[in-house]
Amino acid sequence: MRRLEVEVGGWEHGCCGPELVRFTRVEWTVTVAPDGRLIETHHDLEDLDVTTVIGTIVDLEALSAGGSRARIARVPSGSALGGMDGADPGEVVELNTDRPVDVSENRFIVTVDVAD
Repeated sequence: MRRLEVEVGGWEHGCCGPELVRFTRVEWTVTVAPDGRLIETHHDLEDLDVTTVIGTIVDLEALSAGGSRARIARVPSGSALGGMDGADPGEVVELNTDRPVDVSENRFIVTVDVAD
């Protein structure tokens, strides 16, 4: 088993991204950024060099503009983050403290356990 960090967020998550919670299985299409980061993507795939990541979410972090990370309880769906889900206020809170986390950057790091 190995762990991969995948960046999720931006307009793609805001458009139609699902809620993300620990210990759920994911199958994502990712692209590799020039700096080596893995970035989840699900739009305009024909124009990208992509690969698949299949595994289980084991950690979630919100990424700030300055690059710092805050461990969070969950990543709300894109519609909830945008205030368009009447059943989910889209709140992002720090893991174990329930303190609100600023997610104005709308970028998250999702750590996924994948099989070797």
